[in-house]
Amino acid sequence: MTQLNCLGEFKDSGLEKKFRAAQWPCIKQQLQFIYRITAILYILASFGDYYELGPGIKFTCLFMGRCIVSLTGMVAFYRLRKETEEAAIHTITVSTYMAIVIGTETMEVMMKAPITSSMGIPATAFIILVYYLFFPLRRKTLLIGGVAGSTVYIATMLFMTPLPFASMSTTILCFCLANGCGIYFFIHMEKTKRCEFTAIATLKALVEIDELTHVFSRRKAFEMGRFFLKSARRFNTNLSVLMLDIDHFKRVNDTFGHHTGDMVLKEMAHRCKNECRDVDAIGRLGGEEFIIFLPQSHLSQALNVAERIRKTIGDHPFEVKETKIPITISIGAVELSPHHTDLSALVHDADVQLYRAKKLGRNRVYHNAA
Repeated sequence: MTQLNCLGEFKDSGLEKKFRAAQWPCIKQQLQFIYRITAILYILASFGDYYELGPGIKFTCLFMGRCIVSLTGMVAFYRLRKETEEAAIHTITVSTYMAIVIGTETMEVMMKAPITSSMGIPATAFIILVYYLFFPLRRKTLLIGGVAGSTVYIATMLFMTPLPFASMSTTILCFCLANGCGIYFFIHMEKTKRCEFTAIATLKALVEIDELTHVFSRRKAFEMGRFFLKSARRFNTNLSVLMLDIDHFKRVNDTFGHHTGDMVLKEMAHRCKNECRDVDAIGRLGGEEFIIFLPQSHLSQALNVAERIRKTIGDHPFEVKETKIPITISIGAVELSPHHTDLSALVHDADVQLYRAKKLGRNRVYHNAA
């Protein structure tokens, strides 16, 4: 995808931020798992250290290092349980945690060098691989941390241990494989995740947004309506509904063509948006019929909105290809009341008011008197 950079991230910083916010619950679970499991395993590894090193200063130092890793992991784990969103602090925590882990691993290789076999060392390379696969917070930080940690470990082996070249070459190869595979998999997995995120977002937009008018689709509009109704019932607040229909829209299509009719629908939706609040939900029910949900609005407030919409459409002809087309609309208005048992009853009542507005001559707002 051309919208991804070489590290598999979105080039658009805003889109990348949305993606990370959507992925954060999954990443949070991964981090909690790694923090918890490593905290336990590093303490249990002390039994093996004691068996290999016996009592003494080496074992004590290594045991303290493992305790620091375990304590840091548990603190990070419990911190994550309280955090609900991704924050920069988590990147710092991961980097610090992996630095402590690699520091403990380098201490181990220094102290166990005389007794460590070539098969024991690659376990650290596995930790580096896990680092790439389970800590996908910031790509550049991840790369720097993985390569730097491997470099420090290998440098420790080369200059601070008497290990034979055969063991070193095997370990260097393991670290190269761990970094190479880790970088490859995390970049390609992240690209796949972002492609999937884009596909889902596109599909969601097709389902929720009317492609022509860019207002809510019928399905999404009713979903918002149900939400507003539940909220109004629970918190004892007001809710009003406007049902709109373009008068004699068929004449527009027959006279100027369907393309012009589409432009009229698009412009009408735009004008309606301008007269509504951000919290209001505007949806296209089909054809030239629209619905507007006005949460926390009395009927009088809804009528003011309806009149503004009617005037901005009726008083200003629509211009399509230098042709001015006069358009008027009819609006039915209704306020939520106890006899509205559900959303269907509320919308039906608004539809009845719209029918009465059209029956009385169109280009007007009609509402229930109750």
